[in-house]
Amino acid sequence: MSFSFSDLIDFSKVPIKIFILFAIVSGILLFGTDEFLAQLKLDEFEKDYGKFFGIVFIVCISFIALSIIYYIIKKINLSFFKSRVKKEVIEDIKRLDPSEQSVLREFFIMRRSTISMPMDHPIVSGLMDKYILVRKSDIGTGMYFPMALSDLAKKHLTEFDLGLRRGMSESEKQKLANNRPQWTYDFLYERANK
Repeated sequence: MSFSFSDLIDFSKVPIKIFILFAIVSGILLFGTDEFLAQLKLDEFEKDYGKFFGIVFIVCISFIALSIIYYIIKKINLSFFKSRVKKEVIEDIKRLDPSEQSVLREFFIMRRSTISMPMDHPIVSGLMDKYILVRKSDIGTGMYFPMALSDLAKKHLTEFDLGLRRGMSESEKQKLANNRPQWTYDFLYERANK
């Protein structure tokens, strides 16, 4: 059985405020004048433990610098991820197949922003994977969980994307309204969306 220092303490779990505190204290003890340390009654402490102040200061400043760099990299990656997701959502909305359109039309047919849908249905789970649908709660009825359009989908989804065209006859509109997913006729769907 091997032992490593990381088993004793995981520096990534220590709040950065602790490192800032140690950097300030060790910096004061390291760079403070003899008169200043004497006023704080730390001159004896500095003589006894002064050899450790430099290493503590360097370690703390290095950890703070690495934390700042990591934070900046994380923010940049998050920005790129959001940009990529936004582009993909907009492209996916323009390429919806008729089955996906029928699922999304439910929000307009029901006139609700949140609808319980079967999460295990391939079309619904596919729309979730594309970040078009999002689950709003972990509490559901059977496999029916509350779903809503993602903010990106709400912003970019148009009637045209749902298969509605200008100048459609009433019979064409009725045909689209009747072309609902099979699970909308399920008892659980009706019960979950009362």
